[in-house]
Amino acid sequence: MPLLESPGSLWLGLTIPAILLLWILRPRRQRLRVPSLLLWPGSPAERRSVRPWQQLRNHPLLWIQLLLALLLIAAAARPFLPSDEAARHLVVLLDSSGSMRARDVAPDRFSAAKAAVLEMARGLGPDQEMAVIRMDEQPRVLVVGARGAAQVESALAGEEASYGPADAGTAVALAAGLTHGPAEWVMVGDGAVSLPGDLRRPSGTGFRFLPIGLPSGNVAVTSLTARQDSTRLVLQAGLRNSGLERASGRLQLLAEGQMVGAREWQLGPGSETQVTWTYPLPGHRWYEVRLSGLSPAYNALEQDDSGWVAIASPGQARVLLVSAGNSFLTRLLSLQSGLQSYQTAPADWPSIPSQGAEYPLVLFDRVWPETLPPGSALLIGPPIGEPFHPQQAWPRREHPLLSHVDWSEVQVGTARSLPLDSSWETVIDSEGGPLLAIREEGGRRQAALAFDLGQSDLALRPAFPILMANLLDWLLPRPEAAPRTLSMGAELPLEPSPLATTVWIEGPDGARTDLAPPWPPRPFRPRMPGLHRLMEEREGSRVESLVVAAGYHPQEADLSPRTPNLPIAGEGDQSPARGFTAFWPWLAAAVLLLSLLEWWVDARGPERFGRAKDAGRRGRGDGETGPISRMVAHKTDRIREWGKGIPSPRGRGLG
Repeated sequence: MPLLESPGSLWLGLTIPAILLLWILRPRRQRLRVPSLLLWPGSPAERRSVRPWQQLRNHPLLWIQLLLALLLIAAAARPFLPSDEAARHLVVLLDSSGSMRARDVAPDRFSAAKAAVLEMARGLGPDQEMAVIRMDEQPRVLVVGARGAAQVESALAGEEASYGPADAGTAVALAAGLTHGPAEWVMVGDGAVSLPGDLRRPSGTGFRFLPIGLPSGNVAVTSLTARQDSTRLVLQAGLRNSGLERASGRLQLLAEGQMVGAREWQLGPGSETQVTWTYPLPGHRWYEVRLSGLSPAYNALEQDDSGWVAIASPGQARVLLVSAGNSFLTRLLSLQSGLQSYQTAPADWPSIPSQGAEYPLVLFDRVWPETLPPGSALLIGPPIGEPFHPQQAWPRREHPLLSHVDWSEVQVGTARSLPLDSSWETVIDSEGGPLLAIREEGGRRQAALAFDLGQSDLALRPAFPILMANLLDWLLPRPEAAPRTLSMGAELPLEPSPLATTVWIEGPDGARTDLAPPWPPRPFRPRMPGLHRLMEEREGSRVESLVVAAGYHPQEADLSPRTPNLPIAGEGDQSPARGFTAFWPWLAAAVLLLSLLEWWVDARGPERFGRAKDAGRRGRGDGETGPISRMVAHKTDRIREWGKGIPSPRGRGLG
């Protein structure tokens, strides 16, 4: 049974009764060729119009026009004839990539593609079934085994185009998994799909492409970068016109949502340009550029009309190590990202605060200062208190500072009973007193390790770097040193602080997406372009870092028409698609030929048909005359009557 790509076009069948109605109401004046209009009678009865609503005539033009209408309807429905087996299983690859958000067709390309899939579903026969695969950065099966339009419509409800490129390889793998035996694959989209060169469809499957969209222009913000030195910040935005016509407009610059500048720009077809701003430091945390004043005729895609950049922190956190020498601590601090470590001798420590040097965190190795610094402090093995030899330790395993810390193999030879008041919280306890205690007071945090690293094997155990990383994150909470940028469709692996209890991200629209727990947190994949805020909830604090999801992708920004090709396994790229025969182009050619025939019949046909009828009547000897003979006889009788009142020459004296 033939299938129709566009069964909704069958409504054009209403043109057939319209043609018949026009023929019923059509005036039927017969065209005759006469030698002169002087012989034409002036009688009103000869010039009156014919009456409407008369019986249809058996005219060649009527049959040609009806046949033309039928062929046009059939060609608009785009019929094709698949093989008997392939026609039973239809697999639709629905392009849902970012370019399908283009508005060159109303309301957008993706909506038009969904409507085309629904039309195909309405044309399914009783022995046919359809599967629909959404083809975006994470392809998935929307419906399988559908035998009617209702199932397909329910599966497509609520679906929207994504913002990134499509993963064609995964989509084809899904389609191959749903194909058991001969089948027909149909890709519905704008062709902006990158098919790997080695990608093949299974043998015995047909493939065809149903194009959506028109050739359209697009202007995109390709990038927004920031460069800063000691005195100024330089912002540079890239623009690209992928259309075929010259475009112009304005580029607005916003700082944390407030407009701070604008630039005019002009771009020829297929060209690029850069727009630059310079501002003194300190600047803002993030900036955005937006296109404005651009006609939709030159910019059919809106998702790449903006660009964002987050400004990195100008410096690293300063940490001071007060120690006579400890290779374990020195090596540990050098491996910590986002920290700039310094070291001084214990004898020099009293003079450092008076010098005005600020250190958010100070580590005291075997030092007990008379006065603690104004910032955070970590005391390791202070030489104060009575020594004792712990035989057993009781760590609080649920405490965030002991996250992923295995204390079971750690041995401590000698510790000290530190003079700690009730404001200190014990994290690891023993029979002689706390081995690790912390407190938070007046906006500063302090931690005390009651034993020297040389009096234990902690520095040789895997627990040491983990415990110290947890302590540093708690003592000196800091956001990411450099904001991160990723393109749509990409994943961002997350490595939150061990102290984090909850990790989530807030999108540009304010929507919250929880990433952890459960642990480890799942990778972040942006739903939409823009500035995202990655949040970490820690014990008593919250840390925020910025993630930029760029909306520009070169493949999606180019809206020119493309036709993808998916060869059969074992064949070259030029192998023809098997499993169907599309014959609507032949119908279109027949429409053209019939249009020429209609013109010829209308221009010459009636006269020739009239002479043929007259000749037939004369050949039969039925005594009837043709229309021209009747007209000539009628004119002759009228002339004779008119001439009776004119005297002949003989009556004027010649006889």
